[in-house]
Amino acid sequence: MIQHVVEPTRQRGLDTPHTLDLIISTDDCLSEIEHLSPLGLSDHSVLKFSYQFYTDNVKTEDKFKLGKGDYVKFRAFLDINWDEVLDVSNNTIDEMCERFKQIILEGMNNFIPRGSK
Repeated sequence: MIQHVVEPTRQRGLDTPHTLDLIISTDDCLSEIEHLSPLGLSDHSVLKFSYQFYTDNVKTEDKFKLGKGDYVKFRAFLDINWDEVLDVSNNTIDEMCERFKQIILEGMNNFIPRGSK
């Protein structure tokens, strides 16, 4: 772990300055740390820094287009006897949760289109 703040970040009046605000990372990816004036009545410096990192762009092409769903049909699809479907006496809470999730996803797949945008 690398602690990047090396100058004091807290000072009030004639008190001894202390380094209380830290920026800690696992690699040397920070640069240009600036100590700016405190905000409002705070006695802690505002820290401004640049952080360089790499990330892969993930392109999601198949998302639900929630604004284009047929919610009238979806609502009718969900108009079932939930007490019977989620029978407490014959199912655990995990089984009921899984069954509920399956029904909702089936309805979404049937009544909400998918696409890239």
